[in-house]
Amino acid sequence: MKEGKTKTIDELVEQVLRNMGLEQKYKEYEVSQIWPEVVGQMIALRTKSIKVVDGILFVSFDSAVVRNEILMVKEGLVRALNDRVGKKVIKDIVIR
Repeated sequence: MKEGKTKTIDELVEQVLRNMGLEQKYKEYEVSQIWPEVVGQMIALRTKSIKVVDGILFVSFDSAVVRNEILMVKEGLVRALNDRVGKKVIKDIVIR
């Protein structure tokens, strides 16, 4: 590293992940970890499963009411998740 160019741990980890070709997978994992914070505790408790495959977020719920609520705010939720991870990771949400 060049003198005078200090980096934070976050920056170094991001650079290593990028160099290894793992940045996208890490960001996808990060989306699943921040889900409860973005959607709130009530919806998080009703979430049965969540996974990200190639930029598509697959979510299933144990409540039809919650499923319908998420359908109505799907586009805003995609934006909120991408904003939180700082990159366009999620392209769409598939609700089951």
